[in-house]
Amino acid sequence: MSKDFDFSVTPFSHLSSAERGKLSAAVDIAYFKTNDTPLKPGQALDHLMLVIKGLLAEKNGDELVTVHGQGDLFGASALINDTKSLSCEVQEEALVYLIPRQMMLDLCRSNSAFEAFFTSSLSERLAARANAESARGMASFMVAKVGQAYLHPPLFVPGSCTLRDAAVLMKKEKATSLLVTAADGRVGVLSGSDMRDHAIIQGKPLETPVESCATYGTITVDQDEFLFNAQVLMTRYNIRRLPVLRDGNIIGVLELIDLLGYMSSHSHLVAVQVDRAQTLDELRVASEALGPLLQGLHGSGVKIRFIAEMVTDLSRKIQRKLFEMLVPPELAGKCCLMVMGSEGRGEQIAKTDQDNALIIADDIDPDSVRDLCRQYTEAMISFGYPPCSGNMMVSNPEWSKTESQFRDDIYHWMLTPGEKAFLNLAAFIDGEAVAGDPLLLYRLRSYLFQRLTDNQGFLSHFARPVNSFDTPIGFFHQLVMDKDHKGEIDIKKGGIFPIVHGVRALALEKHLTCTSTFSRIEALGQEGIFDTDFAANLVEAFQFLMEIRLQGRLSKGQLSGEGADNFVRADDLSKFQQDALKDSLLLVKQFKQLLTHHFKLAAF
Repeated sequence: MSKDFDFSVTPFSHLSSAERGKLSAAVDIAYFKTNDTPLKPGQALDHLMLVIKGLLAEKNGDELVTVHGQGDLFGASALINDTKSLSCEVQEEALVYLIPRQMMLDLCRSNSAFEAFFTSSLSERLAARANAESARGMASFMVAKVGQAYLHPPLFVPGSCTLRDAAVLMKKEKATSLLVTAADGRVGVLSGSDMRDHAIIQGKPLETPVESCATYGTITVDQDEFLFNAQVLMTRYNIRRLPVLRDGNIIGVLELIDLLGYMSSHSHLVAVQVDRAQTLDELRVASEALGPLLQGLHGSGVKIRFIAEMVTDLSRKIQRKLFEMLVPPELAGKCCLMVMGSEGRGEQIAKTDQDNALIIADDIDPDSVRDLCRQYTEAMISFGYPPCSGNMMVSNPEWSKTESQFRDDIYHWMLTPGEKAFLNLAAFIDGEAVAGDPLLLYRLRSYLFQRLTDNQGFLSHFARPVNSFDTPIGFFHQLVMDKDHKGEIDIKKGGIFPIVHGVRALALEKHLTCTSTFSRIEALGQEGIFDTDFAANLVEAFQFLMEIRLQGRLSKGQLSGEGADNFVRADDLSKFQQDALKDSLLLVKQFKQLLTHHFKLAAF
């Protein structure tokens, strides 16, 4: 039988050619029948076993610890750390590689990356994978062309244009530079700093023609040039902008900040478009860039936590701009637009259903803003944000009220708890102010915390939904598929929701004002609710679950909230992802056990 070893399996992919040769010479293959016991309790572990096919059960006495299938390693921790081994029983006839213990120890001593696989925690393994993907993301930047970055429209002025007129034009167009056409046909660049130097430092009159102030002999770059070459030119000549040519004609200006924005997967471009939008149509065009942004960010190596924060921030900018367009300034200071749900927590990875509310000062009649609220919701729908299935939107009078009315709602949510009350409260707890007066939300949150003092019974009821859904990991630690979705797993119900709501309940108990699940986990660690390792692992597990949910949505073309689901196909996941998913779901089960004990949920 061939002993050709598969070095694509982690961590053996980290080995050098020489190390692979040594391992190939030392490895052997063994066959075990069902119910065989290759390793009995307390028996010395002489070989690491890598499963080629079949199932090996790892047991501690009569207790099943885990089940190892194809591509899994058995006995790594005991072998590397020289600890007591657990017993091994064959659940399904198996073929395994046998790697001598001394060979494993030698490889660990000579190869730190190989050793790290066995000594690192879940959070460290996932972080290492993210770093590797970051390197791949930079590789994509190295092959990007100048024409793929955001180019500012070229603004030409004749050399006879005055400094004053040039300044007025730059302000009107929100530009940072102008292209000056001199009388002899040369084209120069006039930047904001050039105008400052000539008008203020040198004291030239504002009627001075810009022809004498522009910089000529400008360095240019072709649109088909590599983007990293443009960066090299900017660095070499200490300049911040490059006119871009197509067929010898200037078609735009590449600025350094936009080049850096492209390296951040185009996020700066979206922010600029939002900032410059003057009409609802222009704002809608800017919002359409979120889809391509998400596609560009996915797989770039940027951690999903920061992708979510970036997308959430851009979405909030869009909503803030819309609010400013619709709401008169005298009214804007007397109300607070808040976003809730994943957007409130800063965990938005797509254009999710609208979850927003408007808190209005008590001296304003809520009926006077109904038309504005309706316009706001309709505009958001036209931007690709579907209406909320639970109607938690400013167009619903239930979510567009005065501060006093919301205070009464909070009182009743807590006085008569039930499913709807808990849903409303959970949404409100995650709320973040986007526009208007944030003090309106701050005062209501303070009132909520005051009402919660010494109310452990309410908190226990509030935490109960964490056990509403089964964690999709079986008795033998295999992934359990959804009954109605063949070959798929509901990542939200099985993993994301228990973490989000469990952490939310603990944060509510501790009166934490942060809304992000990541920030709440870190704050709860500081409060002593979690130890350092558990908090780090929970953050990475949550991040990984969000990542594969985004991967699943992208694979189905579901970048908007409408029609999007939370199912991922197990077969679409790599071996590493499947293993990480099992580890993450096991951690979710452990977290649910912690919550059950903490809030005494077994009593319900």
